[in-house]
Amino acid sequence: MRLLIFGATGSMGVLIAREYLWVYRSCTLVLYVRNRAKLPQDLVEDRNVIIIEGELDDMDNLSKAMEGVDAVITALGPTGRKGPFYPSGTPIASAYIRIMVTMKGHGVRRLIALTTPSVRDPEDHFSLPLVFLRKTFATIAPNAVKDIVAIGRVIRTQQEELDWTIFRLALHSSDSDPENCQVVAGYMGDGKTNAVSSRVGAATFIIQELDRREWIWKSPILS
Repeated sequence: MRLLIFGATGSMGVLIAREYLWVYRSCTLVLYVRNRAKLPQDLVEDRNVIIIEGELDDMDNLSKAMEGVDAVITALGPTGRKGPFYPSGTPIASAYIRIMVTMKGHGVRRLIALTTPSVRDPEDHFSLPLVFLRKTFATIAPNAVKDIVAIGRVIRTQQEELDWTIFRLALHSSDSDPENCQVVAGYMGDGKTNAVSSRVGAATFIIQELDRREWIWKSPILS
């Protein structure tokens, strides 16, 4: 398998990259990053890792990164750190459109995208903690939430052409040993999921989904 990851310099992106290299030891991992200096040294030095630097609007480099790829994982998304100063428009959702166009141009169907419960799902029910988090984030960073919602919308339009999965993660707990971490996938208010997720456990679950393919065309919450 040859996997392409976007957002590999972020905390989740790094963990997903490391988990992939652990599980698929002889396979190739392509990391598309803006600045390779932000990658941890173990990823830079791994012989199975190919690093391609580029912007998300650089179609030539996006196409280069997509060559021979079997699946794409995106850990892109607004963090809300800019709060009310987050740019208007939907820059990350627009980047997803370019990524998906490039995927289709190279015949790549499998997409796993990470986002938050700000993206709603018809299977969701009322959950006070998650609704509180959603409304709080929307108040602090309304433009970021608009971008997140747009990400879910543009991905779901590709159901006929891409085998996508949207994994929604809320609050992150401290990193833990994945062997002692049970990850639950479900929907808001289903009595199984909650507002907290382990980064390490989520990374393991996401890499397992590459082979399991249990959540195609679905957008569960991981907790």
